[in-house]
Amino acid sequence: KIPQLLDEKFASFIGYMIGDGHISKKKRVIGLTTGDEPQAREYSKLSNILFGLNCKKRWDNSSKNGRWRLTLYSKILENLLTSIGLETGVCARIKKIPDLILKSPKSVMCSFLRSYFDCDGYAGENGVILSTSSDFLAHQVQTVLLNFDIISTRKKGKDSCWHINITGTEAKKFSDEIGFNLKRKQKKLNEKKRRLFFFK
Repeated sequence: KIPQLLDEKFASFIGYMIGDGHISKKKRVIGLTTGDEPQAREYSKLSNILFGLNCKKRWDNSSKNGRWRLTLYSKILENLLTSIGLETGVCARIKKIPDLILKSPKSVMCSFLRSYFDCDGYAGENGVILSTSSDFLAHQVQTVLLNFDIISTRKKGKDSCWHINITGTEAKKFSDEIGFNLKRKQKKLNEKKRRLFFFK
């Protein structure tokens, strides 16, 4: 089935796809790779609710810590996602936020950002850090954050990735306005917030 509008659930699915998702025309597969079981469950749940599709899910222990691989097979869904603006193949350096998301209401944008930061964001002593190989996507995220009155800095690391840093009171704003879906990351952010504002 095809969603009739871009709501919070659909935006969340797109956030996962921009972060840890992939579309392979060659293998004719759409999927997500993640080390977080809650994220794998949520992606699978959204796939069923939004499109009536069941994910194939398997654990891959070929890497040090292992990861979940979720796959979907649907030419219709592939066409839908590419028409929205998602890239196919090896595309980490050219990923971008789709225009439909950029034009969406605040609640939809928040849902997209939460899923995206779940994939590529870090929360801890240094606040919130988002990493991406895409220069254009890094610029977009900074601009979107400014719409939430959240100021961030951007720099290129030795790993050739762009790192968007949200620190201090800006990290508190991020927590209040957007936050994470993943409980372990939100817990880290809450701990940072408590240290900043309750133990000075």
